[in-house]
Amino acid sequence: MCLLVVLRGLHADHPIVVAANRDERRDRRAAPPGLWVGQRRRLLSPRDRQAGGTWLAIDDRGRFAGITNLAGVPPVPDAPSRGHLPHLALDQTDLDAGVQAVVAKVREHAHAGFQLVLCDGKRTLIVRHARGVVQTIEWLESLLVVSNEHEPGQLVLRTQAAASAPALSLPTRLDALATLLRDRGGDAQHPVCKHGEVYGTVSSSLLAVPAGDPGQLVWRFAAGPPDVTEYRNYGNLGSRLLPDIHPSDQ
Repeated sequence: MCLLVVLRGLHADHPIVVAANRDERRDRRAAPPGLWVGQRRRLLSPRDRQAGGTWLAIDDRGRFAGITNLAGVPPVPDAPSRGHLPHLALDQTDLDAGVQAVVAKVREHAHAGFQLVLCDGKRTLIVRHARGVVQTIEWLESLLVVSNEHEPGQLVLRTQAAASAPALSLPTRLDALATLLRDRGGDAQHPVCKHGEVYGTVSSSLLAVPAGDPGQLVWRFAAGPPDVTEYRNYGNLGSRLLPDIHPSDQ
């Protein structure tokens, strides 16, 4: 995924709002959001069909994880897929335990560079791994913009101020973020939505993660570049975050 925008604390009922574009080879297939069951937590995430991992996920406690790669960082031969790290981080008791699990995994097996963002609605943490060095950053601002070509907060998009204004309603904010994700650049602006024959924007997500009832989840997912692909709402999958109840348990 090339771009990840995380807004924290602007809506009481949905403390985490996310906009994300995934940039990848066009022939690399992926599945839309679905259920992933870990050892501790139930998660929703889209899935990369080649390696089985994901680029963003939410869990049954209303926490979020998203990852980008890092451009310009040398590849690591035989490295595990970075797509397993969002699942690993959320399948823990809290954000700090998630960071510890990721750091331990990277020390156990060399990984290619990445930036992993974790948010629980109150805190935002970034695990940045580049050239064998792992650092954890606590991001204090309500807005975080992460790109695979920029360090956290370094990239400023021309529509991000409008999308992060504090007084917006949730539907208006999501529409503003959709405009941001559709931006193809120009006038020296960094392109957000990329079109290329081999590599480009292959999917897009707009999420509003609820503080309580998972049934209030909003997840608009476009299975292609969002400027030419319609978003479909997968928010009804929020009910799948609730534990399975069998007749014998009642």
